[in-house]
Amino acid sequence: MFFKGNYSKRFRNVLILTGLGASLSAPIALAAAIPADSPNIQYFGRWDKQGNSVVTGQGAVYLKANFTGTSLKADLGGSPDVWWRVSIDDGEFRRFKPAGNETVLAEHLSKGDHKVLLVRSTEGEAGLSTFGGFTLDKKAKLLKPDRLKTRRLEFVGDSITAGAFNDRWQPGKYHDKEDNDQAYGPLLSRMLGADYSVLARSGEGVVLNYREQDHAAEMHTADRYWRTFCETENPADYNPVWDSRKFPVDAVIVSIGTNDFSLNHEPPGRYYFEAGYRNLLQEIRSVNPGKPIICVAPIPSIIGTNCAKWEANAVRELKESGEEDLYFIPVNDKEPLLSSDDFAGDDTHPIDKGHQKIASFLKDKVADILGWK
Repeated sequence: MFFKGNYSKRFRNVLILTGLGASLSAPIALAAAIPADSPNIQYFGRWDKQGNSVVTGQGAVYLKANFTGTSLKADLGGSPDVWWRVSIDDGEFRRFKPAGNETVLAEHLSKGDHKVLLVRSTEGEAGLSTFGGFTLDKKAKLLKPDRLKTRRLEFVGDSITAGAFNDRWQPGKYHDKEDNDQAYGPLLSRMLGADYSVLARSGEGVVLNYREQDHAAEMHTADRYWRTFCETENPADYNPVWDSRKFPVDAVIVSIGTNDFSLNHEPPGRYYFEAGYRNLLQEIRSVNPGKPIICVAPIPSIIGTNCAKWEANAVRELKESGEEDLYFIPVNDKEPLLSSDDFAGDDTHPIDKGHQKIASFLKDKVADILGWK
């Protein structure tokens, strides 16, 4: 069951811990409060409006706004494990953790008009995040937003798609070294002039997760795809069904399977894996009817050739059964796309230059499929 009208107990606790509830009702002296549902704020990726805030549980989601004044604060809460990045006036990104309704995004700006790009750069596995709106200088305001791009892509994958270890020079734990917005999906989107949505969870496979011994014991990508967030294993937690009309995409790009063939294990047979992969593609199609699905073979060559072969078989079988707008892009069929120094020392997770290579490799292929000349 899903909570459609009320927060789950766990999510209500998130709001209390972050002070979000108080910030929505208490006026801030000498400041202009902008609610999260302002028509001048643009949201990209999977967000859900709940009460006076918006909520997300995916990585690489972002929002944009134009504003006046010399400072900008955001009401950001939720999981303390999530990193955000902010860019002001198309400048360099600054990395930070949420700090409730006093989260400073910019200060000491020159007078005049400015732009903000706010990105959640940690994958959805790290938990939910809330955005309750902006605080501007007294008499400052949000301006009319920029015109939206006409292209949108969605990316489905695992830790590679999430950008694990691509921010490797950062100290800390696993999620501290991840910048989802600089993974190959967002990079490719920017190359093609598209906005984007990313659904990626570390350790997840088609039918067998990274440390999963019993292939029926855990949730897999097809089980999560139709939900707004990936944050929880508990179906009773707050996680509404995703309505693709909120952020319609032109195509979905899928690259998954590495975890199915990791830790010296493989799925229980070719036909079981191919059935699971077909199910995933059909689940994606059911949420995005009529949209192209572009399947990309797994990136690491160390997992062997079975995964790519079995995925290609599944795509071919679906096409033979009448499925249209379904494509498969091989990666390591002639030679490995990436070399060892493109990875974070494990021949599995690409670093920044590895993600750049992946995006460049896919650019013309995806453009040809979608007719984006």
